[in-house]
Amino acid sequence: MNQYASNPLGPIADSVTSSPVVQPDSYWRTLHYLNLYRLTLGGVFLVVSLLSSEQPLLGQENPALFFLYNIIYLGLAALAIVTISLRKPRFEWQVSFQILTDITLIVLMMSVSGGVRSGLGLLLMVSLVSSGLISRGRLVLLHAALATVAVLVAHTFGVLDYHQAVGDYSQAGLLGVAFFTTAWVAHVLTKRSHVSEQLAAERAEDLENMAQINQLVIEDMQDGVIVLDGEGNIRQANRQAVRILDLAGAPGEGVGQPLVSVVPALVDCLEQWRKNSQASFAALTVGSSSAECQPRFIAVGDKRVMGAVLVLEDLSRVHQQAQQIKLAALGRLTANIAHEIRNPLSSISHAAQILQEDASEDKTHIRLLEIIHDNTRRIDRLVGDVLALNRRDRVQPETIILDSYLSIFVEEFSLAENIPPGSIRLNVDQGGRACFDRGHLNQVLWNLCRNGWRYSRKQAGSIELWVDVLNTRVDLHIVDDGAGIPAENMSKLFEPFFTTDSLGTGLGLYISRELCEANRASLNYVADKAGGHFKISCREGT
Repeated sequence: MNQYASNPLGPIADSVTSSPVVQPDSYWRTLHYLNLYRLTLGGVFLVVSLLSSEQPLLGQENPALFFLYNIIYLGLAALAIVTISLRKPRFEWQVSFQILTDITLIVLMMSVSGGVRSGLGLLLMVSLVSSGLISRGRLVLLHAALATVAVLVAHTFGVLDYHQAVGDYSQAGLLGVAFFTTAWVAHVLTKRSHVSEQLAAERAEDLENMAQINQLVIEDMQDGVIVLDGEGNIRQANRQAVRILDLAGAPGEGVGQPLVSVVPALVDCLEQWRKNSQASFAALTVGSSSAECQPRFIAVGDKRVMGAVLVLEDLSRVHQQAQQIKLAALGRLTANIAHEIRNPLSSISHAAQILQEDASEDKTHIRLLEIIHDNTRRIDRLVGDVLALNRRDRVQPETIILDSYLSIFVEEFSLAENIPPGSIRLNVDQGGRACFDRGHLNQVLWNLCRNGWRYSRKQAGSIELWVDVLNTRVDLHIVDDGAGIPAENMSKLFEPFFTTDSLGTGLGLYISRELCEANRASLNYVADKAGGHFKISCREGT
């Protein structure tokens, strides 16, 4: 009996068990529906008794007793509404009480309505089936035995009172056989139903675990994954897809929105794929960050019209990895041959300077020597920039007081680059502190200010530096009054070896961003006003 109390699917608990089993709401609803059937049955009996009081259809042998039994039956059914609502006493007690009430009162009403010939005993079959369904078939055979004994005892009293025939024992016996048959069928069916429910619960748990695992795998993917329904609406999107398509601010992160309202170009790709599953698509630029991605579709089910999984491969990540591999190889190569490269460069530069001193008035010779000198300096700067990539992880952060640091930096930068005083305007409040490697910050600002001066109008205040302190972050802005960055160059701005200057190496901005990331900071271009505007966001110093 203890196994019944430990099983949450078994409502009939052992009376020896000290702690009652808390049954789910579905069990109480089923018991409530059974009680509604009892109320309906009692109401029908009451109406029949009142309408046929002169020639009673039920309770012919004693209408008063039948009416009394019916009132008691209705009263107990009404009382059960309260006990079921309060869920007291325990569930298994209420089930047993209702079934025993049905057996007792229906048999009593049958006895005053002509015995087994009245047919009221068949109503007990409904109660037995209900008992099997609610109690999962555990006590249904006991209830069938009690109903059979009650029918036989009632018929025996009727025979002893000489108002029922002895030959009706066969009908009572057949009714008992029907009780046991119904009870056995209910027991078998509920047992199978119980096994099916257990199997379904296990399968549901397995499916839930698989769904959680799939969700974790999808969320951890480096590619964007979007699940689309047959109408082209977004059903699910992982974090990478939310980042690529800028769905973070959308309600539900874009779930439920049509794909056409997010990226119309992807809808055209979806239609082409539905017509030809082997179709390939060119890379697309999506989102406000202008992320370049390669779309790929996977059918959901056997038909492509049922839905699709859209995979967005972030090509910028692939390009970044390729660039890192290329730069790492180039850095190792340059580090190994830097000595061999710089020694010949020094000799060439020194020889060019001597030739310049001894050169005649021949302008052609002077120009050729200048070309040699300029290119040796360019190669030396390129080697130095590539070597700087190997030093980006050697971070020694410190707290830098920005107002004094920037004042010294502007003075040194103006002297080194031959910039007239007043060309760089500072707007820094006292107290601003940044957590940064001093050498790295100096190199980043030097690159940005040199680029800004190169493309500015070269007037007073052409370059402006100002600082914003925001909670635990510090933003350092570098703005020039030049033409700014063309829109077509935005996506390639921080790529290595990309430059519009024939004398540039194309590594300045790339190294600057790498140094910022090494200091847990960020470097971005702000395209919100005329001129070039770069912003360094770093941690606030303590």
